[in-house]
Amino acid sequence: MFVGVDHGTQAIRLATSEGRCWELPRKEASRISPNGLLVLIKDELALSKVDMVALTYSMGDGLTKIVRIEDSTNRGLIQQDGAGLHIGGGTNLFEAIRISGWPCVLLPGIHRGSDIDPRLKVFSHGMSPEKVGLAYGVFRQGENSIIISDASSNTVTFAVLKGKIVGAIDAAIFAPGLMQGPLDVEAIRAVDASKMTANQAFNQGGILTKIGRSSLQDCSPHEKSLALETLALFAAMEISALQVFMRDLGEPEPAIYVGGAPSLLIRKRVAQLLCREVRSLGRYAAAMGCALIAEDIFNGADSILNIEVDERAKRNPKQDSIDI
Repeated sequence: MFVGVDHGTQAIRLATSEGRCWELPRKEASRISPNGLLVLIKDELALSKVDMVALTYSMGDGLTKIVRIEDSTNRGLIQQDGAGLHIGGGTNLFEAIRISGWPCVLLPGIHRGSDIDPRLKVFSHGMSPEKVGLAYGVFRQGENSIIISDASSNTVTFAVLKGKIVGAIDAAIFAPGLMQGPLDVEAIRAVDASKMTANQAFNQGGILTKIGRSSLQDCSPHEKSLALETLALFAAMEISALQVFMRDLGEPEPAIYVGGAPSLLIRKRVAQLLCREVRSLGRYAAAMGCALIAEDIFNGADSILNIEVDERAKRNPKQDSIDI
């Protein structure tokens, strides 16, 4: 059995190659010990044998290859602090997988050190590792050239050309999500005035945050409609930017997808704005894609979407499968 782990902004999502899925809010995970999480994972996913896990953690900017968890340093990060919410649940889950003894690979994010179009390396970071899983799930369905906008707590949009990740626009750069977003002039002034840190400004830069709401459920019907319309507009704008990029690379008609929990609510509006067919991806799509990555590395894949698999991770893992 293969397991994929999506370290999302609000929750950790796990999926198996057999289609079992489980979600745990990061705040809840932060209150459970690694050993306790391991018991929950086994029970919730009904694991009897683990052949390989594909794990994602935070930004993944300290990795350029897919490596074994035991060969990673600093959990695959350049430094522990960075843009985003720091809760502790993802760290507890990382430690749970580390002590499990299960064969596990850690996925990198896409950043300046990655093999992508050099023009997009003007940005230090493009996308976090779970987006690799999101892209791989779509690729395994037969799509070779894709633009995916993962629009939820934050918005990240990325491009795959003929089975290779070629670039990404990170959450801190362009389109806001519901909770997080890039720093505008107001936020820059607040940071300069020491009213907040840059990371606090990023975490308060989302569409809902700007209107004083913590979730769509807290909104009035008018506020919810406006929030989703705004999310759809910016996702469509970011997709359009990458359509220009893909046309320049010789791909005029990539398949277009929207991901994230609100994707079903915004898909039709994004399609209207783009005058293109747009498909949506489910909330477990990234975790399921990661499970497929684990399966393909187990079966000998040398690379995933042009991301190299480290030699130590390519050893025959069949000898290492763990019965539970």
